[in-house]
Amino acid sequence: MRCRLSFLFFLMPIFVFTQNLSIPIPNMFNSYEEATINFNDGTSIRGYGKITFNSSVKFKITEESKPEVWTELMIKGVTLHRALDDIDFLYVNVKNHSMMQLLEVIELGEISLFVDVSSSWTQTDTSLNNSPGSLNIPATHRSTSYEFFLKKENETEAIRLFGIFNFRKKAIEFFENCPQIVDRLKERKYKRGDIIEMVYYYNDYCAALD
Repeated sequence: MRCRLSFLFFLMPIFVFTQNLSIPIPNMFNSYEEATINFNDGTSIRGYGKITFNSSVKFKITEESKPEVWTELMIKGVTLHRALDDIDFLYVNVKNHSMMQLLEVIELGEISLFVDVSSSWTQTDTSLNNSPGSLNIPATHRSTSYEFFLKKENETEAIRLFGIFNFRKKAIEFFENCPQIVDRLKERKYKRGDIIEMVYYYNDYCAALD
C-alpha cells in the first residue's frame, strides 16, 4: 500500500497543475529535497538531493554544501522524503535501453512495477478579442506523460507497458500463469488503467503459482 500511496502523492501536482498557470511550479528537477542515497553495498547517506533529466542524482550533505553527481555506478537508487510519504527510485535495466533508468518504484515483488514521469512546459499568448490593441495574456500549460515498466523477478530487464492497441493480448501473455487476471482481461474488466491493481493482485494471489 505504501508504494501505491507514494505514487499518488507524487502525481498529485500533475493533476492539480494541468490548468493554465501564471507562476512556475517547482518540481523535483529544479529544487533540492530531503533525500537518502542508497549505495550498492547496502549503506546509505541522508542529505539533500534532486534527480536530473539524465537519470543521475545531485546530492549534498547539507543545504549549504556543494552537490556531487551520483549515477548507477555508485548507487542503486535514491529516496525522496516528502511531507506525506517517502518516494523510492531505483536504477533499472530496461529492454532496448543502453543505460540504466532511474525509475519510481510502485511495487516490488515477483512482478515489479516502475514508472517514469516526465513533464514539459509550454507558453502561448491568448487574446481576449481579435481587435487591434487587444490584451494578450500568457497561458502556461504543463504536459505530462507516464511510462510504466514491468519486470519479472527471474528476468534481468524491465519492459515497457504494452501498447495501447495490443494491450489486452500482451497483458494476457504476460500474466498467463494467473487465471484470474487472464479471465478479467478477456471479460474486459481489466483495462490499461488497471495495471497497478493487476500487479498487486498477481503478487498477492498468483505469485505462489509459479
